[in-house]
Amino acid sequence: KYVYLASSSRFKGESDRNKYNKARRLHKKIDDIRRSYTKDLVDRDVAIAQRATAMYLIDKLALRVGNEKDTSEAADTVGCCSLRVEHIQFRDDNVIELDFLGKDSIAYHNEVKIDEQPYKNLKKFCAGKSDNKDIFCQLNPTKLNDHLKSLMPDLSAKVFRTYNASITLETLLSDPNNPCNPK
Repeated sequence: KYVYLASSSRFKGESDRNKYNKARRLHKKIDDIRRSYTKDLVDRDVAIAQRATAMYLIDKLALRVGNEKDTSEAADTVGCCSLRVEHIQFRDDNVIELDFLGKDSIAYHNEVKIDEQPYKNLKKFCAGKSDNKDIFCQLNPTKLNDHLKSLMPDLSAKVFRTYNASITLETLLSDPNNPCNPK
């Protein structure tokens, strides 16, 4: 039996308020967190460099963290931590093309220019691997989220998505050329 809460219900409102409060707390720490993972992008420890590269992708591309599951019973959907070599193509000028099925089997296809160090890292993590191998072989969602919680209580990859969506909305609404701007 499923119970759906109305968007105006008290429980749903509290849940949303908590979600946006986490994003507000992240806003106060985002510069420190970005400096931290940027520094870690060049770490000699591959596990740390992989974690930093995944954080970069989650922050900049709003990717979901991903989850491990039995693909014999469910669609082969992936997130950042479960990206495989087959999901990425490298283009000139630090451009990557990502192509995979995300949550609810929604196709994710994006060609985007990224910073030089994450580009180099991704190429290195893919080098010599067959298409079905994980890009981030030393990382999983639990390790990543545990690290995020060490940076800020209750921080998870999901909070980055809420934060970036809120910043994008704020930017669009403050743009005087945006036809949706309430002026």
